[in-house]
Amino acid sequence: MVFDRQQVRRQRARAAQNFEQYDFLFREVAGRVVDRLKDINRRFPTAWDVGAHSGALADRLSNAAGVETLIQSDLSSALLRRGPIPRKIVCDEEALPIAPGSLDLAVSTLSLHWVNDLPGSLLQVRQSLRPDGLFIGTLFGGDTLRELRHCLAEAEMEIVGGIHQRASPFTDVRDVGGLLQRAGFALP
Repeated sequence: MVFDRQQVRRQRARAAQNFEQYDFLFREVAGRVVDRLKDINRRFPTAWDVGAHSGALADRLSNAAGVETLIQSDLSSALLRRGPIPRKIVCDEEALPIAPGSLDLAVSTLSLHWVNDLPGSLLQVRQSLRPDGLFIGTLFGGDTLRELRHCLAEAEMEIVGGIHQRASPFTDVRDVGGLLQRAGFALP
């Protein structure tokens, strides 16, 4: 287990206090996801925001892009309370409580890189989708924070003579397509 899920929950709860002051990246990514959804000419009666944080995606959707009903879920109830959507589920992205074949759209913005079992989470998302359902996900790739990791490693080698993991490991972008195929997505 790379990530202590209880610790991730505590960190998100602590961040909820003033999350809106620092959520610029979440807002930017949510805007890009909504732009892509607007390019798809179809309706999504039931959509699910997996790892919604404080609702940046919901703020931008607001009946845009063919989404009729949006359900938000997050590991942190404190973050979910800040979101604008009334349909909310507190759950772990590693154990998703959505019925198979019940969704038209699943979206995850900057949340799945914190799970221990990414293939398992992707499989659960795929199983929750109807046969023609759509999944759009964003996560940090393997080169994210590369310079910071390098600087931390150099400084730690110089100061203490060894290196410890200071930044989360991220999935290499080249591997994500394979993970999606392994989860059963037809057109990653």
